Amino acid sequence: MVTEKEIVEGCRRGDRQAQRELYARTCDRVYRVLLRMLRNHDDASDVAQDTYIRAFGAIGKFDGSSSVDTWLYRIAVNEALQLLRRRKRQGRLLREHRDHSERRPDQPPDDARLDVEEAVAGLPEDERALIVLRYYEGLSYAQMAEVLEKPAGTIASGLNRARAMLKECLEPRPGQGP
Repeated sequence: MVTEKEIVEGCRRGDRQAQRELYARTCDRVYRVLLRMLRNHDDASDVAQDTYIRAFGAIGKFDGSSSVDTWLYRIAVNEALQLLRRRKRQGRLLREHRDHSERRPDQPPDDARLDVEEAVAGLPEDERALIVLRYYEGLSYAQMAEVLEKPAGTIASGLNRARAMLKECLEPRPGQGP
């Protein structure tokens, strides 16, 4: 089996097979992070493409101090945050593509998981990135600090803030029932 280091060296030389191997090993995880952040398959696919274009163009800057996965997560999260901020500046809101028309507004969803996913999707993009990387991808605080290029203390406090926001979104309000 080819090692990560050998794949990176091949990518640095412009070896198409090494690039395909790196993509094959990492694309599912990168796409999953992007989908959870962007909440749209087309956007996640587009940003994943941008991530790999940027990664292959900058592979010479990869110093090996972190894993390739962490480095790619950093690029993907930055690309996703840029897209979200661009849309926010342009005044467009991201829309969920789930059809809620069959559910009455006063009727809660059947599945609590949907409530959590909707609450995560409603978080500001920085807090959403923290929740996705920690709880969906299982990254450690140190890995998250690398991906987001922030101190570990900032990650910890940001994650506490994100959890509090999520809790507030998920708590029933007076008159809404349990």
